Amino acid sequence: MTTLPQTAPLRLPRPAASTPLTIPAPAPYAGVAGYSQAQSASQMSGADVWRVIRSNLWLIILMTLLSAAAGYGGNYWLKMYHSRFTATGILEVVSPSSNDEMSRGGTDNASLLFDIKTHGALLTDPSLFNRVLETGDSEIRQTPWFRSFNGNVQEAKEDLHDNFDVVMSPESRLLKVSMTNSDPKSCQIIVNTIVDEYLKEQRDINRTKEYGRHQDLQNHQAAEESALQLANSDINDLQMELNSAGVSGTQGRINSNDMELEALLNNRIKLEEEAQATRDEYNQVLAQINVDQDPSEVAQLIYADPDVVNLRERDNQLQIAVQEAAPNGPENPTVKHLQSSEQMVQQKLDQAISEARVRYRTAITEKIREVLTQKQTQIDAFNKRMEALRAETGHLNELVQRLLQKQQDKISIEARLKVIQDQLDQIDNFSVKRDFAGVDWAAKPILPEMPSFPKLTMTMTLAITLGLALALGIAFLRELMDTSIRSPRDISRVGNMNLLGMVPHEDDDPQSAGARLPVVIFEAPHSMMAEQLRQVRTRLQHSSSLDTTRSILITSPSPGDGKSTIACNLASGLALNGRRILLVDANFRRPELHRVFNLSNEQGFSDVLNSLDQFEHGVQETQVPNLYILPSGPKPTNATELLESQLLTDFIERALEEFDHVIFDSGPILFVSETVALAPRVDGVVSVVRARANTRGVLSRMRDSLRQVKAEHLGVVLNAVRAQGGGYYGRNIRTYYEYQNGGRAA
Repeated sequence: MTTLPQTAPLRLPRPAASTPLTIPAPAPYAGVAGYSQAQSASQMSGADVWRVIRSNLWLIILMTLLSAAAGYGGNYWLKMYHSRFTATGILEVVSPSSNDEMSRGGTDNASLLFDIKTHGALLTDPSLFNRVLETGDSEIRQTPWFRSFNGNVQEAKEDLHDNFDVVMSPESRLLKVSMTNSDPKSCQIIVNTIVDEYLKEQRDINRTKEYGRHQDLQNHQAAEESALQLANSDINDLQMELNSAGVSGTQGRINSNDMELEALLNNRIKLEEEAQATRDEYNQVLAQINVDQDPSEVAQLIYADPDVVNLRERDNQLQIAVQEAAPNGPENPTVKHLQSSEQMVQQKLDQAISEARVRYRTAITEKIREVLTQKQTQIDAFNKRMEALRAETGHLNELVQRLLQKQQDKISIEARLKVIQDQLDQIDNFSVKRDFAGVDWAAKPILPEMPSFPKLTMTMTLAITLGLALALGIAFLRELMDTSIRSPRDISRVGNMNLLGMVPHEDDDPQSAGARLPVVIFEAPHSMMAEQLRQVRTRLQHSSSLDTTRSILITSPSPGDGKSTIACNLASGLALNGRRILLVDANFRRPELHRVFNLSNEQGFSDVLNSLDQFEHGVQETQVPNLYILPSGPKPTNATELLESQLLTDFIERALEEFDHVIFDSGPILFVSETVALAPRVDGVVSVVRARANTRGVLSRMRDSLRQVKAEHLGVVLNAVRAQGGGYYGRNIRTYYEYQNGGRAA
């Protein structure tokens, strides 16, 4: 750019306000202030997300329809060529170790749960698969499923490992056994064959264990019977020896020692009988505990335990509450909370029962052991006394004692024989009633008619979800790649610029139709555009003191942004506010103001710059009160040099003698050198950016250009903001006119 020698001083930037202006966000009508500049530029608000969705709604709908069609077609293809069937059988588990409790209506939950898990693990054990698959006459080897592996047992085992499943049904003693394959008949046969083989093996194992226990008891019974015969023989020998000595039992001894000894013997026999009964009871209790059975007294104590009773009542109450809340749906927070509480109470109940069982079992055994100890102490005391009497009575007393001991041994043996016989009878009775496998069919698998895979609902849901995700991803990718200026958020991304306001597009404002756009604030004062232009004027007054900011330049980064429209309306707004305004057309290349106001352009700004005497002749009055126009006049050959000279300063001083403000309408700053020359010599610069016509890069270049020449940038006006799907203003325009016409409550 060619310049004349510098004669006009540069205007120093006006001191900035102590606190930068932040535009609030009123509701429900956001207007220009719908986005705060303090908000992070990288963060998308809910309105921005909804705008992106609306602007790409056609893409989202199309992708959803295409994905739904793809899901339906994919489901049809999978059903035709890759369908899978699942055969499911149900097993009921009855713990062999708890058959006696179950026969009386009781169950040991911990033992039952352990048995259920054990059966579930054994049913999926690879060794069971090996035994079934390697049996030559097994029905499973005749299925199309097995033939598909060409006799390869290892591959068949791997497929069973992947597709044969055993699941424990919660809150029950049931196991669900299932097999999934493309051949429904094979699924049914596999489940039947594997489960039947498992049941057969379990019956054989348990029968063998039961037979071994029965055999041990019979051997023990034979040994006790031999001991009983030996005791009877010894008793007869002792009786004969006493009879030969003239003593018939204990009746022939009539001295005091004999009488005392006889009393002691009788008492000891009674105590030993009681002690033996207590010992048998103790052994029986221990035997029941060893097989994880609760003695009747322990079961009664557990049932009456206060903690167990309280927890059982709480569990019942929670179960009732869950049933009452069930109609709200399984995902209802109340239902989930009640179910979680019921599970916690159930766990506490199980723990309380287990703790009570251990406590009462220990108490019972300790009680019996204490009674047994007391009786044994008494017996020991009698024995000591009897030993003293024996020493006094001699050999006969010894014989009598031996006789009594043998009689006691006989009683003990007979008691043990009775316990053994009772156990044998119990085994025989249970062998008739129970299933030795501990588990049996509750429902055998039926031939599946409908495939378990694919499911149309799952396929469609997955396809539509993927389609929506892809559509939203493309929509937001387009949003991220779009660098055009459309909303305050885009301006805030550039940074360090004050948003003075937003003006809607003329096609979206029905009340501005028919009015000339450059003077819409005057000709259509009740329109949305006029309202927004007045807000621009108000924010300009608050962002910069108009008492000191008297010369203002209106520019834009690119041609066609609407700077002349904003300049005319801003000047008209200030004039209607009671200020005398001189609007100067400083765009020598494309002058517009004389056409807007139907004025002559024979004399104008170029003439006044060359001679201030032409000022009075160049200024022309308009139909807007207090608004005067100075057209551009003839195009000078050295426009930039004129604006960089002292002549511009003299003109501004002369104009401000008669007018409150001088507003310059100039060309785009990124293309016209006159605007660059004029920007640092006025009090402030207002830039106009047309929505969707400029990019953030262009706006950044304009900001940097103003900084380079040390111009005072007052702010940005976002012009021609659209209300369509990708725009910003739709709801605000409707809300404004509804409020203005009284269509909505204040």
